[in-house]
Amino acid sequence: MHINRVNKNKIMVDIDKLRKQTGWTRQMVIDLFGLTRQRLNRWVKELSEPEDIAPRKIFTRILPEEIEAVIAYRTLSEECRNLGYRKFTWTLVDENIAFLSESAVYRLLKSANLLGPSFKLSDGAEKEYQYKPRHVHHHWHTDLAYVKLGIEHYYLIFMLDGYSRYILDWELMTDMTSNSVELFTQRVIDKYPEATPMVIHDNGVQFISHEFKRMLKANHCVDVPTRVKHPETNGKGERLVGLIRQEALRPNSPAYYGEAVRVIGRYVEEYNNDRYHSGIGYLKPVDVFYGRGKKIMAERKIKLAKARQERIDINKKRCA
Repeated sequence: MHINRVNKNKIMVDIDKLRKQTGWTRQMVIDLFGLTRQRLNRWVKELSEPEDIAPRKIFTRILPEEIEAVIAYRTLSEECRNLGYRKFTWTLVDENIAFLSESAVYRLLKSANLLGPSFKLSDGAEKEYQYKPRHVHHHWHTDLAYVKLGIEHYYLIFMLDGYSRYILDWELMTDMTSNSVELFTQRVIDKYPEATPMVIHDNGVQFISHEFKRMLKANHCVDVPTRVKHPETNGKGERLVGLIRQEALRPNSPAYYGEAVRVIGRYVEEYNNDRYHSGIGYLKPVDVFYGRGKKIMAERKIKLAKARQERIDINKKRCA
């Protein structure tokens, strides 16, 4: 039930009068009136503003043309329709389509029944290594995954930067010997000679061998094996394996080695350069890896603030 300004003021006066008469606490009187502390505080704030100022929500409400732009872009393609609402929000901002908050886009898509099949209550990552990386090349995650092509088995290995989620390198190997793993790891280290990362891996025999440990030490890298029966320690690597299977290998079903290399290669390019990642604030890994992330986040804030002010100005004119 809507309570106008006059009645709100009357209730506030009655609350103060009853407190003086009874000596009860403020909370006891609020409970008697069936109000909450938060609601009463909102009333106090509203009543402190000049009466001729229209509610701020009227001026900040989403413009019809913004709604049209969001819905038009959402229905532009199947790819846009299937994006999670958070990823979709920052795509809108970066593509200069509309400048709205995540919550505003969520409400808009929900009311239009356009949240899409990819929507889920939890959009975040699972629990992972508890010590978060502080910069690029602080943590490297590596793992091995089986890839079956017909009757043949191959082995995908990769090195992922934990801070930016950028795939530093990968290889589809014909074997999973310790020597092959060491050669791949040394190749990545040589590719980034300035890096002295913590290399996080599972307890596979290739990673816990003395030769592998000596190779890391010789290159000033820190060896970090995962806790036993605790795959979340290398959760970023586990997640990447799942994505490659789900979004690259299964949909394309490569039949032979060369085709699989092309499929994975295309996916890695897209993952690094085009895919918005929830774990890094819905930025692209390439932008965070090369230090452009903070600038993009700042530009997003400027765009949102500018759009909000324009929204207020337009709504004020339309309300006049």
